[in-house]
Amino acid sequence: MKPDSFTSQEVTVRNGAWVLPRHLTLPRDASEPVPGLVLVHGSGPNDRDETLGPNKPFRDLAEGLASIGVAVLRYDKRSFVYPKETTGDAGITLNEETVDDAAAAFHFLRTIPEIDPARVFILGHSLGGYAIPRIGLLTPEAAGFILMAAAARPLEDLILEQLEYIYSLSPQPSEEETAGLAAVRDQVHLVQSPSLTPSTPASKLRVGHSGIVLAGSTRLQPGLDRS
Repeated sequence: MKPDSFTSQEVTVRNGAWVLPRHLTLPRDASEPVPGLVLVHGSGPNDRDETLGPNKPFRDLAEGLASIGVAVLRYDKRSFVYPKETTGDAGITLNEETVDDAAAAFHFLRTIPEIDPARVFILGHSLGGYAIPRIGLLTPEAAGFILMAAAARPLEDLILEQLEYIYSLSPQPSEEETAGLAAVRDQVHLVQSPSLTPSTPASKLRVGHSGIVLAGSTRLQPGLDRS
């Protein structure tokens, strides 16, 4: 990373009723329009840097790429900026959580004069990569897509595998954790069962919800997947 080789600026863009703060990292002194990249988060209410403890992988990617001539746009996720409106909406889908805002970020980046609109790419991390096929339908002008640690298997299989691994790290899981893991196994089996129908109550399908999976455990914070 070369701090003197790029500039950083805050930009705020409206996507319908949603206003999301964004951060544009531009190579300095480019003689011609540069390629651009949009960073799309994994699951959970992530900020623009995908901050997890002391780690800020999206900031590192943005500044590293800007140092070698690639402009990068990253933004605070809708569920991060508007937690009450998103977590309280039982009808929210992957489109509202991730897809729509990623597409809006892409179209915005193509309007920046310093950016070559024919060379704008989209990188999806984890759930963001999982959503790339949907994002791609809204961004046919994209020069390409990058999947970083994206899932290649059904999400319910990954959730169960991750939780089984996390609980295996303890020689003596608590009764609550054991019960929570059993509940997730039941939910996964239901998701994969022919008995699953559109009328199946949502309360039986909350795979990964902290109140069921963790049952009070603090080992895995809700929304922080490990795929």
